Amino acid sequence: MKNSKYCVFVLLALFAFSLPALGQHDYEFNGGYAHASGDQGLDGFTVGAAFSLTPNAQLYVSYDGLFDHSTFGALALTSSGLTFVNSHLSSVLTGPRVFLPGLLKGHGNVKGHLIHPFLDAQFGEARLRQNVTAVQLGTLSASDTAFVWGFGGGGDFHVYPHFTVRPFLGFLRTHFVQSGQSRVRLGVTVVWSRRPRTE
Repeated sequence: MKNSKYCVFVLLALFAFSLPALGQHDYEFNGGYAHASGDQGLDGFTVGAAFSLTPNAQLYVSYDGLFDHSTFGALALTSSGLTFVNSHLSSVLTGPRVFLPGLLKGHGNVKGHLIHPFLDAQFGEARLRQNVTAVQLGTLSASDTAFVWGFGGGGDFHVYPHFTVRPFLGFLRTHFVQSGQSRVRLGVTVVWSRRPRTE
């Protein structure tokens, strides 16, 4: 996972240094809340950046840092006593995002120029680290890094010319401990884009 973090850092640095040359294209940065199911549910943050190839297609990269702190046997009625599980799921995802402008025009009271739905695909690497602490057994730790893929969608709600609120929902497939895990990934981010988005 350290190699992945270095790669993301290098990609973001190259992206930042190339911004002056990207004047004819749009780019964006985003950050916000994310949740993934599994492992008692994981909550945390997501940050990312995207580069627009065309007005309706992007390439993006994102980093998720998700956490959970669970306690089992809260009343300590068993012989093993209290058990604490701390989980940390971090993932680096990249892939294409395709917007579908005008899809919602004419449906109810939804204004298509304010809401832009999208679909995306995700590929990358994820790392899950867990610490289990039991009163009678002490602390045990384990971690694994594996390939991850997924797909999903959402909508861009334009609130200001350069700012967008982006809720998203998707399916995420991880492959820890040589087996597959299916997760639901959802959240909401605030997006800043170089070019105003008013249409």
